Amino acid sequence: MVFIAGHRGGRDLWPENSLMGFRNLCGLGVDAVEFDVHQSSDGGVVVIHDPLLDRTAHDTGPVGDRSLKRLTSTRLRDAGDECIPTLSSVLDVFAATSLELHVEIKTDALGNAYQGLEAKIIEETQRRGLERRTVITCFVPEVVETVRRLSPDARVLISLDRRSAEMMGGIRPALERLAKVRDCIVAIEKALLTPALPLALGILGTARLGAWVTNTPEDIGYWLAQPVRQITTDRPDLAVDIRRRHVVSPAAS
Repeated sequence: MVFIAGHRGGRDLWPENSLMGFRNLCGLGVDAVEFDVHQSSDGGVVVIHDPLLDRTAHDTGPVGDRSLKRLTSTRLRDAGDECIPTLSSVLDVFAATSLELHVEIKTDALGNAYQGLEAKIIEETQRRGLERRTVITCFVPEVVETVRRLSPDARVLISLDRRSAEMMGGIRPALERLAKVRDCIVAIEKALLTPALPLALGILGTARLGAWVTNTPEDIGYWLAQPVRQITTDRPDLAVDIRRRHVVSPAAS
């Protein structure tokens, strides 16, 4: 059965990366949640997608230039009185569930990795006993390699799109490089993965391959029928319903 991950908590259903969305996602029957982390100017870890506040919060400027106190006092757009959540508060939501936690490490407004962010995520998830449910993800292979140096058994995922594949010399050399990262899942943007699926399966195999972001019923149905480990979607409600309708129960087979 193909795993379903709610992208940014289900961003087409609720405000993305909001506690509201994360709480609602818990009741949908998904297998995983995906969310994004940045680091504040004083070393705190917050959950927000963009390196700039402008699109999703009632503030402007780089996330990394703001203190943790200011960020957690900044309201999210379209989320009532909710403010930007911390990693800790998001983990609180999912602690009692069985969901996989796909924690995507973002880079700052200049494209630089945040110093020490990998260690903070590892420490927080290990402290809570969540390390086996946590998959630490990034577009930057060097960040994932840092995670593995700090925690050799950490579960990891590298995201790949056309731009990042180009930076590694094209889809084949990119896949060959990422295949060398032990047990690393590779989630590939669906438009890139569609023509590259046979190649990706040959290099990575089903258990290490994911597709993102699949949102229409047609896309969701197509990718749920492919030999991939997981799909990531902004419409987890549709994905769960489509999967439920297409899975034949043992009693009916």
